[in-house]
Amino acid sequence: ARPEELKPEVEVREPLVDIFDEKEEIIVVAEMPGVDEKDIKTGLKGNILNISAGSKDRKYTKEVKLPSKVTGKIESTYKNGVLELKIKKKK
Repeated sequence: ARPEELKPEVEVREPLVDIFDEKEEIIVVAEMPGVDEKDIKTGLKGNILNISAGSKDRKYTKEVKLPSKVTGKIESTYKNGVLELKIKKKK
């Protein structure tokens, strides 16, 4: 293969993330345009939230330290390139 035929590496970006510390839950909003909801993965280890997503053109990855202890239950919605996660706090 000639060098010009090789596909360039997909750049990994950090999504812009906002964290809202509410009374009962923590809301994490991440801007991740250009990916499908099915390609988004989230995971919790203690109070560290990992968000990653990828398509053929874009890759996102972000590690977020949450301000409180959480239960581990994540409710997510993805609309217009914005991922919203609601994570219940431990009582």
